[in-house]
Amino acid sequence: MIQRLQSLYLLIVFILAIVSLCSTIALYNAGGEPVADFTNFTFNTFADPFTKIQSAGPWALGVIQIVVAALAIFTILNFNKRVMQMRITTFNIILLIGYVAAYAFYAWLYQQKLMEVKDNFEPDFQLKLTAIYPVVSIILCILAFRGIKRDEKLIRSLERIR
Repeated sequence: MIQRLQSLYLLIVFILAIVSLCSTIALYNAGGEPVADFTNFTFNTFADPFTKIQSAGPWALGVIQIVVAALAIFTILNFNKRVMQMRITTFNIILLIGYVAAYAFYAWLYQQKLMEVKDNFEPDFQLKLTAIYPVVSIILCILAFRGIKRDEKLIRSLERIR
């Protein structure tokens, strides 16, 4: 039953993860001009005194998004194993909560690094639209979990009748 509503929710989670993976998730501005930005894999600085910042990049965010996308597709394709679908969806929710926590940590860390370079400087942190996609994905995964659980209850009740 691939045409279930929870499959649509998980497909949207997959699409949101891919879009978020390929775009900028935050900007740092100073005086209306962008100073730095970061994506799921890189942290880039634009202004001259900030080019000294050495950063390995937030690669963990990208890895989490890739795993979330892969698990969403895997869950859709295993439509006949509902208990496993519920477990994977729960794991996906945990991964997405971890993503949001790691995103907040990296945003704070990079703001601190920018402030260290220049005295009396505090850049404005600007969220991009793609930064809320993981939160939307958490909600969609919860809705998918509820749909899978409802299907499992229905199947078990029909088995009891036999």
